[in-house]
Formats: sequence, C-alpha cells, structure tokens
Amino acid sequence: MNILKLMSLVLVLSFAINANSAQYKFVAGDNSFATKVCILAGSDDKSMLRRSKDYSNYSSRVIANTVLCNNITIASFAKKYQAMNAFQYLNGLTKSSLRVYDTNVEIQDVTTAANDNSDVVKVIYVRSAK
Repeated sequence: MNILKLMSLVLVLSFAINANSAQYKFVAGDNSFATKVCILAGSDDKSMLRRSKDYSNYSSRVIANTVLCNNITIASFAKKYQAMNAFQYLNGLTKSSLRVYDTNVEIQDVTTAANDNSDVVKVIYVRSAK
C-alpha cells in the first residue's frame, strides 16, 4: 500500500514540475549581433553567452547593460522566458540600477497541472534595440 502512495505522490509532483515548463522557440527579427545574443539569453545558452564577447567588440558587462531584447533588458528577457542560468549570469553583470530582483511568489494548484498544455511550443519574435 505504501508503494502505491509513493507512486501517486511522484506522479503528482511530476505534473507540478512540468506545469511551469513552457517551451519557447525564438525567431530572429533581424541578423544583428544583439538579436543573436537575445536569442541565446532566451534559450538559456549560458556557455555561448559567455563566449559571445569573443565575436564582438563588446565585453560581457557592456552587453548585459546595453542590449535590449523586445524593449526590455537582456537579463529581464531571460527571466521572462524562464532561462534562469542565463538570467543569473547576466543579472550578475548588470549594474545595480538595471538589476532584476526576484520578489514574486507563485502558488499553483497541483490539480490544474493535468489540464496544462505545456507541450505547446510558443514562438517568440525577437528584435534587439541596440
């Protein structure tokens, strides 16, 4: 009987974890370096973000403080699309006046997880403003 309880708990928790994981596909609005960096940030590609300074004349700190993705800072853009590795990296490089502080608490009903359509891919068109 305990095994059935444990298995049902694991099943409920797996639905709860998957409920918050939306999939995004980023489409570049132009061919600029800043747009490519925005797509890396939204895709949570931290290793390529770190190497992006090698392909431009800008340092990582300048990129974090000046690049706007869809009219928001690159760190905010990463956070908006749940790219938390990229967000933490970029937010650490961002000057304090532009930093994003996590002050939100979200409570989600586990029973709504079964009705979630998280396997639907959302297409986001990205254009930089640098």
